[in-house]
Amino acid sequence: MKTKHLLSKVLLVFFMSITTVLTAQNVFDTELDFNQSILTSETIDLRTYEISLDENIQYDFSNAPKSITQNDAQENLAAFAFNMIAFGAGFGFTDLETLWCLHAAYYLRFATFSNKAAYAALGVGYNYTNAEFLTVGLLDLSLRVMMLSVLSKRFQQVRAQYGVFAKYAFGTNKFEDGFKNDLTRFSFGLFVGLHILLTKQWSMMIQTDLLTVEKQTLKSDGNEVTNNQTYGLINKNNLLILSLIFTLPDSKR
Repeated sequence: MKTKHLLSKVLLVFFMSITTVLTAQNVFDTELDFNQSILTSETIDLRTYEISLDENIQYDFSNAPKSITQNDAQENLAAFAFNMIAFGAGFGFTDLETLWCLHAAYYLRFATFSNKAAYAALGVGYNYTNAEFLTVGLLDLSLRVMMLSVLSKRFQQVRAQYGVFAKYAFGTNKFEDGFKNDLTRFSFGLFVGLHILLTKQWSMMIQTDLLTVEKQTLKSDGNEVTNNQTYGLINKNNLLILSLIFTLPDSKR
């Protein structure tokens, strides 16, 4: 009996070993066939989202944009354009005065940095102030040195805008009783704003003066009066200015 019992154990172990070897061989052959098989690659057309299969072709998407929005920003001709022209208007309100301006400017890029560009801008504008007893009309010539900086590396449509400006303006003061005097004004200061890309060649600027130092001279009947003033932050003499920017066709990024 002991001999039969021992023989049964030996046969059981033998059959289990054979079964294990066959199972392992089957798994190995399946993995080998999988590794040796040729997988097709996918070509995706982002414009139509159609997928086609190409055999034996490997594609490198490591430098592809992470989103369509980023791709549009990279292709936007207004991104750090070489030269631009601007047309815009500004406005401001107080208890006593209403202010507005119209302006045009030419922007020329003179330096580029990592995610930044510096511009010089020459502009001309007309400023009008209407108070209860006085109206002021001024024509001004301005020079701005401006820096544009990318706010987000991934989505580059919005840029910070900041810099310094100098203006020379001349015009007249008109009072309710008909009295007039000549007015000249020289000012300089700091400004801040945003530059927003809209299309491949159009963008928009929103800006305001942050700090203004002003020297104003009034002349009438041979008399001259000079007045010096400093304005900080947004107040009655610092308008909110909106500009529509066009990138010239020969501009380069």
